[in-house]
Amino acid sequence: MRRSHLFLTAAAIAVPLVTGCTAAPRTRPVKMGDVDTGTSSVEAVRRQLKGTWELVGLDVFSPGGEKTAAQANGRLTFDEYGNLAMKGTITGGPTLDPSALNLTGRVTIDPDLHAIRIGGVTAATTDAKRIDPKLDATNVRYYQFEGDLLKTTLKNPSGVTTATATWKKVE
Repeated sequence: MRRSHLFLTAAAIAVPLVTGCTAAPRTRPVKMGDVDTGTSSVEAVRRQLKGTWELVGLDVFSPGGEKTAAQANGRLTFDEYGNLAMKGTITGGPTLDPSALNLTGRVTIDPDLHAIRIGGVTAATTDAKRIDPKLDATNVRYYQFEGDLLKTTLKNPSGVTTATATWKKVE
């Protein structure tokens, strides 16, 4: 009987010690470096793009490379979460697919190519269908900042420029 008494006493002491402790993290946190915010970083481009932009010019290029100004109005917004909304109307001049100025989706920035890729796109096209971003070059815009202006260039699948929109930051 003495042995069982000793066992019960040891168990009575050990149970509060084992159950009363809080668990420690099982893995150590991974230390990451600071976010690159240099002038050619994704973060720098995101900061430059963030805000509201008004369309101030639209140039359309013929298959032969001839540039023609189109009358158009539009607004581009880019938020802190990487969402882009571009809405515009071409009111005169050369014809251009409405999706050139009408896209909404989440953006991936490639600062090396000066390109933004719009994923999960919905676009106003001539047949009003959803565009598959893997198949359509119209979901890529090449960008260039010039002071408070943003130029976005649309290229066809062969890499030839079809339109360039110039936007001025308003907010």
